[in-house]
Amino acid sequence: MRWSTVRNAGLLFGLGLGMLASTSATTGCTATSFDSLSSASTSGPPSSGPSAGEGVSSGGLTGAGGSSGGVIEEEGGAGCIGGSLPQPTFGPMCSSGTPPPPISGGTLLVTKGGIIVVISDPDRDAIYVVDISSGRVTFTIALQPGDEPGRLVEDAAGLIHVALRSGGALVTLDPTTGTITARREVCPAPRGVAYDSTRDLVWVACATGELVGLPAAGGQATTSWVVERDLRDVIVSNGALTVSSFRAAQLLALNSDGTVGNRTQLPAPDSNFAPHVLWRSVPGPGGTTVCVHQEHSQTSINTTMTGGYGGGCGGDDAGLLSTSPLDGFTFNDAGELVEGDSGLLVPSPPPSALSSLEGSSVGPMGSVLTVYGADGQLQVNQTFDGVLPVDVAVSADGSTFLVATPGSALTQSAAGLISEFGSGPLIPLPFTDFTQVPIAVGFDISGDALVQTRDPANLWIFPPGDAGSTTPWNIPLSGVSRCDSGHDIFHTHAGVAIACASCHPEGGDDGHVWILNNEQRRTPSLRGTIAGTAPYHWPGDEPDLPTLVNDVYTVRMAGQTLDSDQMSALTGWVQTIPPPPAPSWVNAAAAAAGETIFKSTNAQCSSCHSGAKFTNNQTVDVGTPGGAFQVPPLVGVGWRTPLLHNGCAATIADRFGACSTPQHGSIASLSAEDLQNLEAYLETL
Repeated sequence: MRWSTVRNAGLLFGLGLGMLASTSATTGCTATSFDSLSSASTSGPPSSGPSAGEGVSSGGLTGAGGSSGGVIEEEGGAGCIGGSLPQPTFGPMCSSGTPPPPISGGTLLVTKGGIIVVISDPDRDAIYVVDISSGRVTFTIALQPGDEPGRLVEDAAGLIHVALRSGGALVTLDPTTGTITARREVCPAPRGVAYDSTRDLVWVACATGELVGLPAAGGQATTSWVVERDLRDVIVSNGALTVSSFRAAQLLALNSDGTVGNRTQLPAPDSNFAPHVLWRSVPGPGGTTVCVHQEHSQTSINTTMTGGYGGGCGGDDAGLLSTSPLDGFTFNDAGELVEGDSGLLVPSPPPSALSSLEGSSVGPMGSVLTVYGADGQLQVNQTFDGVLPVDVAVSADGSTFLVATPGSALTQSAAGLISEFGSGPLIPLPFTDFTQVPIAVGFDISGDALVQTRDPANLWIFPPGDAGSTTPWNIPLSGVSRCDSGHDIFHTHAGVAIACASCHPEGGDDGHVWILNNEQRRTPSLRGTIAGTAPYHWPGDEPDLPTLVNDVYTVRMAGQTLDSDQMSALTGWVQTIPPPPAPSWVNAAAAAAGETIFKSTNAQCSSCHSGAKFTNNQTVDVGTPGGAFQVPPLVGVGWRTPLLHNGCAATIADRFGACSTPQHGSIASLSAEDLQNLEAYLETL
């Protein structure tokens, strides 16, 4: 068995994984075997993260026990392991004239030579070309305001193609001159990019459902398919295309005509959890596919007790937190489970050791590393510490992973938790500035770990631990501050291992139907739906945003009580999250006809769904299970299936079919064509 390393750039740590057998290069690691929980070895497994006393989560990596120690387990609920964390420390209040966009991750590209790095800066609408060998930014390329550059890819000619998430375009630049050579409109919401060497095409996947192929050398798109909404990353392997689905956490293998030939649901390592929010999918060595995503609890969560989102999964009689039998134990340098609380960083056991520790993820949500082989077989499926796993990178030999979890930042006790695993003992890398928020990661030609931070905008370089110096150094990318306290609070864990952005990734929703106090509740989207739509939550029991924040952030998430400035910053930033764009593929004539039906007195849709947000803010019983619920805004409704409070409607069509009730509008007289037109109109909102 070979050891691999995971280094988590928000809460960074080591992980042993027996995987990627197709690679032959080594990292100077001594092969280690474990029998149950202990075995002698000349070099212990890698480690880099959890403080002493933290235990092992189900599926494999270290569990976030925080100061409580061990695996923190809520009494009474299988699938409900709670995890308390130190509350984050937010600096002096700050805000930006233009609110920064939600964190999306995956904005760093190491070019083929391994020395030049090209970095997207969605906060400053800029792209940087960085020469690591000279330690400087060689070019800063300004984009249009609001472009929000995201994923990048290099083609065979060395040109760099960047998806402009909010600019609706693909921009191409020459990194040797720092000039933009082309800007091409592509779709309303570009997300993933990949280069297809067999056809010399750049593929762009769009959250609005389009997949577009453009000639790398320039010119208009040669291929444009509508696959399905919520596309994320694109992976090309010998001309074969795979795209990821963001909230559903799926990999879609496409046929030559753009139809879905095979759909792979990423698994949740833990029972009673569902996979969601596939933040990042990247190609690994030997045809592997490496993914980081989240898993969300399907067990009832008690929302009435402090820290309920960290462990209140067992109903009203659930205790808050209790430690597992691993409390008071740690792993020594030989990888053996021993008594004690040494205060040292502890290594993670291999999967064979973890097989006897199966349980569930930390709290109602966990971060997951999943790897598929070239044959499509699952090789790795492990939970790990860290909140918001927005990016992952793989070393050239496939032996080391690097994961960015910005939701784990701004927590002083978590600083410095970066480790390098070599032939010698564990060498911690002193990343002690806990105010740095990682958003993207990579590896250069020397095996240095590269970490992009948001504000201040830096590129951090961590030399390999066995290369002599372990002191990280940084290259400033910009002196322009985009500090925003509301943005920080939204994206950082509160007091348990969950952030606002965990359920509302990129300001939207996770697609999950939670069970809160034994009742189903679909996560609402925040994209353009908050300002002017009080009261909040499905029952309408939160009269205003401060009340909601005090309930959810301070009580359920065990966060600090926000002062008035912090409260204003958070609620203010949330209300600036823009509505999502409409897709390009909706038939305009059908949508116009659907609008007429929507506003007609016959259908009665607009009697409740009225105004700019398509809601009258009333709490109404329309015959759906559970009684009266808030009339939800319909802004971006096509982006957030499943619909209704219980997620009954997997599609908009289902809302008018299997999930329809006599009290919910008046559609009995509508023809099949009328319903199709109505659905087309709703897709455009």
